[in-house]
Amino acid sequence: MIKLKKLKKTVLNCAVFLISFHSISQAYNGIDVRSYQLDLQVSDSSDVIRVHEDIYFYHKDPKACIAFDLVGQTKISDREVITGMKVTSCKFQGNNVPFIQDQDKLFLKLPESDVAAIDEETELHLEVSFSGIPANGLIIGSNMYGDRTFFADNWPNRAHHWFACNDHVSDKAGFNVTVHAPEKYEVVANGVLMDTRMENGMKVHQFESGISLPVKVMVVGIADMVLKTFETVNEVPISGAVYPQNQTKALYDLAPSPQIVQFYTDLFGAYPFEKLIGVQSTTMFGGMENAGCIFYDEKALNGKRTSETLIAHEIVHQWFGNSATESDWSHLWLSEGFATYFTNVYIERTKGMETFQKQLKKDRNQVIDFYGYYQHPLVDTSYTNLMELLNANAYQKGGWVLHMLRRKLGDEVFFRGIKHYYARYEISNASSADFQKAMEEVSGQQLDAFFKQWAYTAGHPILEVKGTPNGLSYVLLIRQIQREAPFHFPLTLKLLLKNGQSVEKTIEVTEKNAQFKFEMTSPVESVCLDPNCDLLFEVKASNLK
Repeated sequence: MIKLKKLKKTVLNCAVFLISFHSISQAYNGIDVRSYQLDLQVSDSSDVIRVHEDIYFYHKDPKACIAFDLVGQTKISDREVITGMKVTSCKFQGNNVPFIQDQDKLFLKLPESDVAAIDEETELHLEVSFSGIPANGLIIGSNMYGDRTFFADNWPNRAHHWFACNDHVSDKAGFNVTVHAPEKYEVVANGVLMDTRMENGMKVHQFESGISLPVKVMVVGIADMVLKTFETVNEVPISGAVYPQNQTKALYDLAPSPQIVQFYTDLFGAYPFEKLIGVQSTTMFGGMENAGCIFYDEKALNGKRTSETLIAHEIVHQWFGNSATESDWSHLWLSEGFATYFTNVYIERTKGMETFQKQLKKDRNQVIDFYGYYQHPLVDTSYTNLMELLNANAYQKGGWVLHMLRRKLGDEVFFRGIKHYYARYEISNASSADFQKAMEEVSGQQLDAFFKQWAYTAGHPILEVKGTPNGLSYVLLIRQIQREAPFHFPLTLKLLLKNGQSVEKTIEVTEKNAQFKFEMTSPVESVCLDPNCDLLFEVKASNLK
């Protein structure tokens, strides 16, 4: 691979280095987008979309070629096109410029005079027009009733299948979209609906969002839908957009959304976007947290209220993932782990401690099962496919790390720390180290050891446990048998005595082999490990009753 520092005359000779740029991850090239303005046209006559796009951006690395992510057309032969976008024109700073489409990128070939004028503080403007059939990103198909639908599905980096962008989680930008569609369709998108009108036989919807979003949660949906506003929460309208055939059931399922928004507003701070609309959709995920415009799988909204925790999960993402966004994919737990755990907190507050602990145990079992075939840390830099990150590490283990941090710091400090972290990184990006620092600032504790073993080390404590009663004494032997180094952790025991009483004790396990001796007022009949469900661990062998 040719490294960037070895390139010469890069901007003027993009074609020479196409293979090199393809090997670099998306969102390199020094691009920092301020806003995307899309004009999208769809029709029922074909799956071809037509897009005119204005991109306002900064170029932070003048030595790098200006390039955006955009999937070009794939051909079976010279005459037969499968899918992809064909660019017909590019204007840079108002002037037509030559361009190259290759390796799923759009490269600009700029004259020397334009190159010389670029500096990293100058806002640049690119106009690009293209058309084609998207193979991904914008899903064109039919819903469960056979009706035609168009739903964007950008996560994690599939937006560049249907519009030119810097398709990486770290680059947040404004997103304004104008949609031209047949009159029968309703349209949803991020931001505020500014205008609807008829134009050349098509209905035009114009949306504007003044809030910077990661590309993964920029969205548009076009379908036969019924729209209903439930209520407003702190002046934020909460709505639903559902298929007319099951609108009563679907709207019934979405109806708790305002109360869930209020719950998390109290927990985290002000809701970050202009609106929240829950959308019945036809895409690949059960729920997709698009900013202010959440998509739910069409079959999940069935009138049985079985999707309340799904709705809570996606609403948590409005704060964590959409507003406070992970700085890179290896920190995905800052999105999915947060959504998992704070859904559990919602369960705790609405369903009670027993149901909360039952869910924690279920999550713990998923982490243990997943570790059986994937031994990687929570902050995972070894992935080769972004979809592979949607796993029990990012979700359930991430949630468990938050739960153990809560137990370590106490409720008051933990929830104050979460608010502090969110306030600092609202509408911004953060890493795991940033989260750690924010929690240290609030708690006054040094958390290196905690994060090193739970976030940056694979695995969890795997224990062999043996208890030996001897009159009023009880000896407990704990052996850590995981292949990783010994973990340091507190472990609560509930000792049930023969006189009917029970005693809870918390021990600190710091070695591979540890022994603890307890003197009791009555012989020990049995011992329960972790009775309050506070620790992520696994027991391989035990003689405890």
